[in-house]
Amino acid sequence: MSHRKYRKETNCLNCGSEVTSKFCPECGMANIETKENFFHLVGHFISDYLHFDSKFFRSLIYLFTRPGFLTRQYWDGKRLKYILPLRLFFFITIIFVLVSSAFYNKFGDEMKTRMVRTDSVFIKYDTSRLIGMHDTVTLYVPEAKDTLSVKEIKEAKVTEGRLIQKMRGGVDAFFIYLKYVMFFLLPVYALVFKLLYRRRNTFYVDHLVYVMHLQSFMFCALMILLFLPFVLPQSLDILQRIALFVLFVYIGLSLHYLYKQQWWKTLLKSFIATFLLLFITVVTMIVFAAADAVLFQ
Repeated sequence: MSHRKYRKETNCLNCGSEVTSKFCPECGMANIETKENFFHLVGHFISDYLHFDSKFFRSLIYLFTRPGFLTRQYWDGKRLKYILPLRLFFFITIIFVLVSSAFYNKFGDEMKTRMVRTDSVFIKYDTSRLIGMHDTVTLYVPEAKDTLSVKEIKEAKVTEGRLIQKMRGGVDAFFIYLKYVMFFLLPVYALVFKLLYRRRNTFYVDHLVYVMHLQSFMFCALMILLFLPFVLPQSLDILQRIALFVLFVYIGLSLHYLYKQQWWKTLLKSFIATFLLLFITVVTMIVFAAADAVLFQ
């Protein structure tokens, strides 16, 4: 691709400052002609794409092969060779949302059955035994350890059925808005590591960068794992355990690389971090599903 022609004028088109060389000393914009033909546009697009492409795949390779390396490079100010953490997170999140949507369309009903209990007292209650009974007749319900009228039993069964449907709808809503939920949880995840390493000379934003890389890796790992049930349907049962093990191992390796602590300390903190991240995510999911069920359905 040929070089663009430089302007003869010495005023910067971007900020208006005096330009004495090829680039503006104030804003850094090149003092080149703004008119360009089709081939220049295509050339710039290809150049920018290949530049992004090389950064992305270079970063992705290190994300998998050297846990904590990208975070350390960013902390040390070596940022030009790798894609920025937030851009990496956003790009991978978009792909993850597409993959997880396909997975949820296929296995969503089975997941909702596992996550929302349908074995409550009145859902299981066989109302056929109530046929012919007056609403005022009272019965002892052993499962509920209470004596209720026929009308109360029927109403309780309907109420529980509606609640379960709402909770299942809440789970649907959570997965629909997953990308937003996970983004807003990043600061909370970062706080976990800030507390675990509160004695270290690191800032909160350092831990935020770390969780962006951690989340990016987990989304990539989950995308791979989510393909397993399509090939091996029985793998859905162990999917969560595999994901938790991968998360635990990656956190341990990356924290050991970043902080150089003894392995027993690193593994202990890795276990605590994995538990807290899982706890925060599950609680958020429950609250989100419940709020959606109560307020919007």
